Amino acid sequence: MKIKNTIFGLTVAAILAGGCSFLDPLPDGSYNDENFGDYPELLRGFVDKAYADYFPAVYYSTYCAGLAAATDDALYRSETAMWRSFSKGNARMGNNPFASKWNNDYTAINYLNLFLKDNVGYNTRYLVDFEADRVFRKCQQGSAFGLRAWFHFDLLRTFAGKGVDGNMWGVPLMLTPSEAGKMDNSSVRRATVDECVEQILKDCDSAYVYLPYNNRDYPGDPTQSPQVTGAIRYRTMDQVIVDGLRAMVYLFWASPAFNPSNDMTRYENAAKYAAKVMKHKLEVESTLAGGFNPANGFRWDNTNSAEIIWCSTFSASAATEVAFYPREFGGNAHIAPSQDLVDAFPMKNGYPISDSRSGYDPKNPYKDRDPRFYSAVYYDGSQVIRDLNGEKMYTFETKDGGKDAPGGTNVSPTSYYIKKFLYNGWNKNDEKVDAGYRCVHMMNWTHMCLIFAEAANKVVGPVDETTFGYSAKQAVKWLRGRPSNDGVAGVGAAGDPFLDECAAAGVGRFEELVKNEWRVETCFEGDRWYNLRRWAKSVDDVNVAIHGAKISAEGEYQLDNVVETLKFPSLWAPIPYTDIRRCSNLVQNEGWETWR
Repeated sequence: MKIKNTIFGLTVAAILAGGCSFLDPLPDGSYNDENFGDYPELLRGFVDKAYADYFPAVYYSTYCAGLAAATDDALYRSETAMWRSFSKGNARMGNNPFASKWNNDYTAINYLNLFLKDNVGYNTRYLVDFEADRVFRKCQQGSAFGLRAWFHFDLLRTFAGKGVDGNMWGVPLMLTPSEAGKMDNSSVRRATVDECVEQILKDCDSAYVYLPYNNRDYPGDPTQSPQVTGAIRYRTMDQVIVDGLRAMVYLFWASPAFNPSNDMTRYENAAKYAAKVMKHKLEVESTLAGGFNPANGFRWDNTNSAEIIWCSTFSASAATEVAFYPREFGGNAHIAPSQDLVDAFPMKNGYPISDSRSGYDPKNPYKDRDPRFYSAVYYDGSQVIRDLNGEKMYTFETKDGGKDAPGGTNVSPTSYYIKKFLYNGWNKNDEKVDAGYRCVHMMNWTHMCLIFAEAANKVVGPVDETTFGYSAKQAVKWLRGRPSNDGVAGVGAAGDPFLDECAAAGVGRFEELVKNEWRVETCFEGDRWYNLRRWAKSVDDVNVAIHGAKISAEGEYQLDNVVETLKFPSLWAPIPYTDIRRCSNLVQNEGWETWR
């Protein structure tokens, strides 16, 4: 098959065009699946392109902060923004915010399938040195399997759901390259959730065989190959990442929406693999210079943070600052945190604001809050302080009449602004504007602790330390007790009686705490969309009112102001309409019956 005629998965644009515009830079069609082996750089590029082009580079992206704005954590400022229209029940077939994920993930999968087909990628020579080439080929082969597992899982967690036929479905599994003009559209069917998980785990097993243990430099390690493995492959797949992916997959599969028989072995495996990654961080990466320490906090502008397990490519763009700051500080305030998220942050003593022991004062709602709140959200009176010298660059004014108050141009409708992820060295008024490097954490220590805490609690309760080597309580304690992203001591640094109380109360109470920790720790990262859908019993659980703050000029707070009400037709994301039309056996998800 000629490459210029190759489509990638179900990429609609490619099907309609009969070819692939994103392959135009390739030569004049001289490459095909019979002579790929003569072009090692092309074959290598199939894997490298999947790494480079199909992951978000900044948290201001459609499926990070954008996806958070389709939950009760945030909303888009513009009422005509695609996500806001979608989440309030005004979705249109031609404006599906999930379509690019569907297309991009399947495009990446098809690149990987080209590499994997008939082992052509693995059997091609890339490097002059024989041993280095052998190791490199294994890394690429392992990456291809691991990335295919990742992209299939990303599709599964997004599009899995109850179909219009009443059955629970996963997504189509693409395991061979697709060719435009020769693809039988009627053969495209959604696999079951179980079938998808089994294939993803099978690809994880295959990846594990080929990949190095960990892409870090360990002095004196005889298994590392200079210039081929170790830190030089930072940001690419290794066995630790595969174990982390297994933990993510098993937790998804164990969740109520996809586990009707309540199979506890799924939770057990999620806890097992998360604990394995945690053990690596605690006992192996901790031995490196500047290595991991669970008592340390981390910064989002540190692309080499020990917090990271796997991350995207680095970006020095100021797009995130422009997206999140208000007009008067050079931004557009595209996405605004909700009052509901603000209320989810406890007080600095660890108690939720609804608890009488917390000390919460609704007349002074931002006083003595969890330090994580101050590092995630800007509110009335908070300041942007330059990291290097402590300069106060900007003060937020969200009271009535204030420059950042709701109602103006490019300001938040909720009175809150996102602080998390921002580089505090950026100021549009500087003579030389500095944009710090950032990346997206596809997987990090926080994720593993939360996965472990949720899963282990289900299996053995909050305090058992023997089954998996750690207790669910300990995992949560590590997160609550460490310093915030601003370096302020955590809520549990000097004792955490609320954590102790929840753990002593048992599985149900502790599960509520873990769910709130998911919300607080991963706010604006996109996780809440997926979590709500695997936890929810019905669409009513996600169709809730979103609140904002209204603050009078005299400083009186109204914190129950409804800004928006979510109105999803179902829990499940819609399969892109064009592919439903073209593929007669592709079942649409419940709630989108007219999109077929």
